[in-house]
Amino acid sequence: MMRKIPAFIACCIALFIALTARSQDGQPPVFFQSIDVSAYKGASFTVECWMYAEREENNSGTALMALGYDQQTQVSTAIGKLSMEDFKAGEWNRLKVSGKIDKRTQSLYIGALYSGKARFFFDDMKLFINKKEVPVKNAGFEEADLGAWKFINQPSAVKVAVTDQQVHGDKQALSIDASGIVSLTYGNNEKTGKYAMINGNRIYYEEYGEGEPLLLLHGALESIVHYEKQIPALSKSFRVIAVDTRGHGKSTADTTRLTYELYADDMYKLLNELKLDSVNILGWSDGGITGLILAMRHPEKVKKLAAMGANLCPDTTALYGWLIDTVKNQIKVLETQHTPVSEFAIRVNRSMLEEPHIDPQALKAIRCPVLVMAGEHDMIKEAHTRLIAASIPGAELVIFRNASHYAPSEIPDEFNKQVEVFFKKP
Repeated sequence: MMRKIPAFIACCIALFIALTARSQDGQPPVFFQSIDVSAYKGASFTVECWMYAEREENNSGTALMALGYDQQTQVSTAIGKLSMEDFKAGEWNRLKVSGKIDKRTQSLYIGALYSGKARFFFDDMKLFINKKEVPVKNAGFEEADLGAWKFINQPSAVKVAVTDQQVHGDKQALSIDASGIVSLTYGNNEKTGKYAMINGNRIYYEEYGEGEPLLLLHGALESIVHYEKQIPALSKSFRVIAVDTRGHGKSTADTTRLTYELYADDMYKLLNELKLDSVNILGWSDGGITGLILAMRHPEKVKKLAAMGANLCPDTTALYGWLIDTVKNQIKVLETQHTPVSEFAIRVNRSMLEEPHIDPQALKAIRCPVLVMAGEHDMIKEAHTRLIAASIPGAELVIFRNASHYAPSEIPDEFNKQVEVFFKKP
């Protein structure tokens, strides 16, 4: 029987998406199963599978993954390239991902993730350890019961089933029909989207609703669309101003070194451009860091601040070692791609390894009400989140149970309620 799935597996997968490309889809859907590899410490492994896709949008893609776990702790990450640029249309393509089994690894979570509007077919999932095949339950999807496989983050419009319509081996394959997904307009809304020239760059933003202004700041290599589950709810009570940070989404970026102080200065000047004296701010991840800096440097601009998954430093006092290793490894992958997107992603990833450097004592200068939030299984260590809250006079603290760094999309109703209650307090 498969052990309980760690709540933060989606966090690991979504992190990979953010590190490798400017995804517009939020957390990707995933299917996988757990394989006991405790007898293969230090061995080399390869996961391979055959995939056929009928794409309806060019940004759709899929990749194999193999995440190593010691009980509930992730100790390794191996995910293939989430792209279909190299795949041949109209035929089966072989996917592969390889790595080494960390000495701490008890189980490998093997499977695939996908993104975008398409119909995907998977067949003949295999695991090789030291070049010898290791059994995978229902590897060829010949059994109608898919109980051996775990499916998470599947949108309601997606249909998962076994099929005989497209088959690579034997009689059946796995069909994941995501052709019914409706493309989002957040982050690409012609009716409400605008640009402002800020510090020599075109900064894109969208506005929704009426009331007190509420500025939404997203995380690294994300965009407005990652607030898709907050904008409809919060715009009922607030004038929501959702922004693409410089270089992210539809905003441009010059060659200036990326720092959180730079992001904060961009937002300060954007608020001046919009003639807003004071705003509420909801910042997620990098956006939370930017919000903290704004509240310290420009206290007159910040009425209230809600910061989700922020950190004050880039070392292991705040972050888990596997996260730092993942960022370093993805920089190596990106350095082989030589595209404008990969070059910008390298800049952002390097800034995450080098920034921020905020003295906890400096947070005592914040005078506005602050809500500090994180997931129970966040990328940010809970002790560090508690340090941030304890360092800000009168700050409130919420740790979302059974949620990760991606709590805003995992538990949107609970998250939105906490945020809304905080901002509406007199």
